Amino acid sequence: ASAPAGSAAPGASAPAATAAPGASAPAASPTPSPSGPASSGSPTGPTPIHISDIAAVELAGVPTTGYARFDGNQALSISVSKTSTANTVTVADAVTAKLAEIGAKHPDQIQVTVVNDLSTFIKQSTDGLLHEGLTGAIFAVLTIFLFLFSLRSTLVAAVSIPLSLLTALVIMQIAGITLNIMTLGGLAVAVGRVVDDAIVVLENIYRHRAKGEDRLTASINGPREVAGAITAATVTTVGVFLPLGFVGGIVSQFFLPFALTVSFALIASLVCALTVVPVLAYLLIGKVPSNVDEDGEPKNSIWIRFYTPTITAVLRNRWTKLGVVGIAAGLFVITGVIAPLLPTAFIDAGGEKILQATVAPPSGTSSQAVLIRATQAEKILLADPKVQHVATSIPGESDTGFQTVVAAQSGLPANSARLTIRLDQSVDLNDYSKKLSDELAPVKTDGWDVAVAQSSGFTSNNLTVVISGEDTAKVATANDAVLKALAGSADLLNLKSDLSKGTPEIQITPDPNKAISVGMTAAQVAQAVRAMLVPATATSVTLPDQTASTPVVVQVDPAAVASVDDLKKILVGTAVKKPLGDIATVEQVNAQGTITRVDQAPAATVSAEITSVDTGKVSADVQKQIDAMTASGAIPDGISVKLAGVTQEQRNAFSGLYVSMGVAVLIVYLAMVLTFNSLITPFVILFTLPLATIGAFPALLLTGRPLGISALIGFLMLIGIVVTNAIVLLDLVERLRAQGMSTHDALIEGGRTRVRPILMTAIATILALIPLAAGFSQGSIIAAELGTVVIGGLFSSTFLTLLVVPVVYSLVDGLRSRVARRGAGDGEATGTESIAQAHPAEV
Repeated sequence: ASAPAGSAAPGASAPAATAAPGASAPAASPTPSPSGPASSGSPTGPTPIHISDIAAVELAGVPTTGYARFDGNQALSISVSKTSTANTVTVADAVTAKLAEIGAKHPDQIQVTVVNDLSTFIKQSTDGLLHEGLTGAIFAVLTIFLFLFSLRSTLVAAVSIPLSLLTALVIMQIAGITLNIMTLGGLAVAVGRVVDDAIVVLENIYRHRAKGEDRLTASINGPREVAGAITAATVTTVGVFLPLGFVGGIVSQFFLPFALTVSFALIASLVCALTVVPVLAYLLIGKVPSNVDEDGEPKNSIWIRFYTPTITAVLRNRWTKLGVVGIAAGLFVITGVIAPLLPTAFIDAGGEKILQATVAPPSGTSSQAVLIRATQAEKILLADPKVQHVATSIPGESDTGFQTVVAAQSGLPANSARLTIRLDQSVDLNDYSKKLSDELAPVKTDGWDVAVAQSSGFTSNNLTVVISGEDTAKVATANDAVLKALAGSADLLNLKSDLSKGTPEIQITPDPNKAISVGMTAAQVAQAVRAMLVPATATSVTLPDQTASTPVVVQVDPAAVASVDDLKKILVGTAVKKPLGDIATVEQVNAQGTITRVDQAPAATVSAEITSVDTGKVSADVQKQIDAMTASGAIPDGISVKLAGVTQEQRNAFSGLYVSMGVAVLIVYLAMVLTFNSLITPFVILFTLPLATIGAFPALLLTGRPLGISALIGFLMLIGIVVTNAIVLLDLVERLRAQGMSTHDALIEGGRTRVRPILMTAIATILALIPLAAGFSQGSIIAAELGTVVIGGLFSSTFLTLLVVPVVYSLVDGLRSRVARRGAGDGEATGTESIAQAHPAEV
C-alpha cells in the first residue's frame, strides 16, 4: 500500500527543522573564540567576532536527496509489507482502515490515495473463483436433471458437491493448507469431477429400480456393481497428481496445493458416492418411469437409439474396426501437426493494471537532476487518457530500502526514479508497455534510459542472457555483441545489461611519509576530509517562536569545494597545516559500481521483457542468434553465453511435467492392473489417452491460449479423468463376459448400459469447467488454460471412447483368441476359441 499525502514537503522534508549555515570557514582552521582578540592594539579590549561574520546563518528544511511525488504533486510515500505468517488481505484491510482514519482527522491537510494494493487482486481472484465454481456446480446439477428428469434423483446426486467440497476444506485445515488462489482453483476445478462418482452410482440405482427392484435391493445392488469401477477411476485420477510432489521447483511449489485440494475433494466424493448417495436414494427415489425395456433403459432414449446402431456397425467386422482405428489415428496425426502451432508460455499470472517505469540517469547524476527528468516523464504519462495515477519515488543517497537494493542488483544507479503507473482496467499490459515506452522517448536523451515493465503479480516474461568467462575484457565484448544483436527484436522491451560502465568518484590516496609530516595517519586524513565535507550537528537551540529545540548544522559552503582543485587546497594537519594536494594524490576516476560473477568467474547479465505471448518462440529465436554469433566468432573463445530467466524456468518446468505425465501413466496402468487383474485390459484403456489430445490441442488453438504450465497440468488431469469412462465401460464388459456372454454382445450391451452415465459425467464436468475456461475473472488466470484443455480433451475422448475403446478391445481379444488357438493346437479347443467360433465376425 502506498499512501501519498499531497501536503507533505518534498522528499518528506520537515520545514523549519534545521539551521544550516550556507558557508563557513574551512574546518581545518581554528574557529575564533568570541573572547579572542580581534586585532592587536584595540584600546577597549578584544573585538568579538560573530558567526554571521564568517558564515551564512539561516533557518532551512532538513536537506534531503530523496523525493516522492504523486500525480505531479509533492507527496509522502509509504510502503507496507506483511510478515511471512500474516494474511495479506487482513493486513491490507487494517492499513487501509488506519489510513482512512488519518485522512479523516486531517481532511484539509492531506489526501491519502492507495496506489498499489495486492489484496485487491487476491479478493477479485477469490470472488471470481467462488462465482465460477458456483456457476459450474449449477451447470452440473442441471445436467443431472436433464438426463434423469427427476428432482429427487437430482438432489441425491447434487448433494455430493457441497459435501465433498466441505470435506476437502476440513482435510485442508488439518493438513495446514491455506485457502488461496491455487487451492480455490482446485476446488473450482473439482466441482465438475466430484459429482461423477455420485452420478454413476445414482444412475445404476435408478436403472435397477427401473427393472422393478425394490428400494433396498436397488440401493444395495446398484452401488455394489460399480463400486470397483468408480474406486479404480478415482484412485487413478488422484494418482496422477502424486508425481507433482517430486518434480521440485516452481511447479511443485505452485501446483502441489492445487493437486492436493483436488485429490482431497475426489476422495471425499468417492466416500460420499458409496455411503451417502445410496442412503439418500433409498429415502428419496420412488417409482421410476415404467416405459422401459427388459434391460431397464427407457425405450425412447435418444442416446440409446443413436448409440446402439452405431456401435453395432463399427463392430460388424474387422474392416470396420480397422476403419475406426484409422480415423482415430488420422485425427491424432492432425493434432500432432497442430501442436507446434501453439504458442508456449510459462505462467500467465495476470494482476492489476499497473506498470513500472524506471528513469535511469547517467552515472554520477545528482538526485535533483533525476527529479527534473522524472517530472518530465510524469507530465507525458499523465497526458495519456488511460493513465489514472502516477506515483514517483527517488531514493536518497543514504536510502538502503528495497528500491536501492533492486537498482543495485540491476546495474542501475541507486538514485534512479521509479514511477508506478496505474492504468485503466480495459488496457492490455503488454501492448501498453510498448505504447508508454514509445511515449517516453523524449526522456531517453543524453545518456538517460527509461524502462517500462509489468510490476505486479507473478511476472513470467523476463528474458535473461548470462555471459561469463575468465577474461573480463572478453565478457564485455560478448556483452556488447549480444546487446547489438538483440536490439532489433520487436518482441523484446527494455533491453539492458548489468555490466557496470563505471561511476565517477574522487579517490584520495595519502602518501604515508608526507602525512606523517603534518602529524596525521592515512585514517586521520580521511576523517579530516569527511569533517570538512559532511554536515555535522554542532548543538541545538530553542528559537523564540518554537517550543522544540532546533539542531544547528554546520557545513562548508558547497561552492567553496566545487572541483578537484578546490579539494586539493583544503588545509589538513595537526602540528603543521598543509594543502591536501601536498600530502595525497587527489584524482577523479571511474569506479566499477557492481561486480557480477557466475561460478566465481566474471559475468554480465543482459535482460529484457518479452512482449509476445509466445515466450517459447522468442526464447528460441534468441538462442538461434546466440548460436549464430558463436559460430561467426562474435562471441570470443572461452566465453559462455546461456539463456536463463523465464527460458530456464520454462524448460525445467516443462521437462519436469513431461516426466510427471510418464510416471502418472505408469501409476494409472498399475492401478488398473490391480483392478482388472489383467495386463491386457488396462493397455486397452490406455489407448484412450492419445484421444484426449485430439480435442485438447485444437481447443487451445481456437481460444488463442498458450501451452503453458497451467495447460500441462490440465493434460495431467486428463490422464486420470479420461480413463474413468473406459474403466466404467470395460468393468461392465468384463463382468458380462464372466457371466458367459460373448465379447461382441458384451461390448454392445456394456456400451448401451454405460452410455448414459458416461455422457452424464462428461457433460457435467465440461459444463462445470466452462465458467473457468471462459476466464472472465482474475482468478481464472490459472484455471483458464487448464479448463480449456480438460474441456477439449474430455469432449473428444468421451465420444471416441464409446467407439474406439470397444473396437480396440475387440481387436485385442481377437488377437488373443488366435494366439490361444495356435498355442492349444488343432485338436484342442479353448473357451476363448468357442467364443470366436460362435461369433466369427469377432475374428
